[in-house]
Amino acid sequence: MKRFAERMKKFDIIPEYSFVLGFPAESAEKVEEQIENDIAYIKQIKEINSSTEIIIYVYSPVPVEGSAMYEMVKKSGFHFPEKLENWLSPEWQNFDLRKNPLTPWLTPKMIDRILGFEAVLNAQYPTVSDFRLSPIKKKILRTISSFRYRKNIFFRPYEIKALQRLWKYRQPEIEGFVME
Repeated sequence: MKRFAERMKKFDIIPEYSFVLGFPAESAEKVEEQIENDIAYIKQIKEINSSTEIIIYVYSPVPVEGSAMYEMVKKSGFHFPEKLENWLSPEWQNFDLRKNPLTPWLTPKMIDRILGFEAVLNAQYPTVSDFRLSPIKKKILRTISSFRYRKNIFFRPYEIKALQRLWKYRQPEIEGFVME
């Protein structure tokens, strides 16, 4: 992936990488370590090619019975709804967007870390596909996020999220590509 990002930079092509963070592991410490390694890797990609679009998802299981990952997920205490109407309950509505996982191996702190990193990353490197975000707004986002990004401080980035909400920051993984 790193070499590919470097090659795309030479040709002025913007690659888009999707990352899934928060896979199950033997212990909470292993899950946290995995999340931190993924964050470090994403930051390395951005160092190589800052134009690379990064899409982040929180892992949510796919119901493929019999697979090793499915069995690991079941052992952790996770289970899918057993009736069709249960899939319509509020806690399952965002499940397929991988934004609100109901995963027992991910603590709220871990999920906050992932989503906080995503907010800081998107402020430090705003998507090029959001034509509504003016150069001055991008500069402001970069300025307020730079300290957090450099120091790996992703806890409750309320100031960033407030500006992203105010300016209707576009998330390509949710809204798709929008023309001017």
